[in-house]
Amino acid sequence: MGQRRAILLEDDVALRDLLLEALDGEGYAVRACETFEEIHDAAKGKEADIAIADFWGGSQRTLPDSDRQEIRELCSYLPVILLTGRTWAAETSAEELGACALIRKPFDLDFLLKTVAAAVPDRQS
Repeated sequence: MGQRRAILLEDDVALRDLLLEALDGEGYAVRACETFEEIHDAAKGKEADIAIADFWGGSQRTLPDSDRQEIRELCSYLPVILLTGRTWAAETSAEELGACALIRKPFDLDFLLKTVAAAVPDRQS
């Protein structure tokens, strides 16, 4: 089985570092992206098996809530798990955006890792 690959977009440095370590521990090669454009290009270029991305729209380092079509396009390239700490996100569903899951912060790390594992198909060498 080949190594699974993930791309990560998270603006909270401590959370990003925690996710990088946890995903690495689960056997993922993880590329941390700095901007939406970077994660979009990586997804479009088939550089990953899954994307995990902060979603709220207030930072260059998060997915833009204001353009849900761009989020749906990202989700068309690969499975996407969206993370959010915003209360208004309760009004948004993963299905509405085309994502595998929309996980509200704070979250249980084991739950996130199980969600990632369920979304990523096994890779064959």
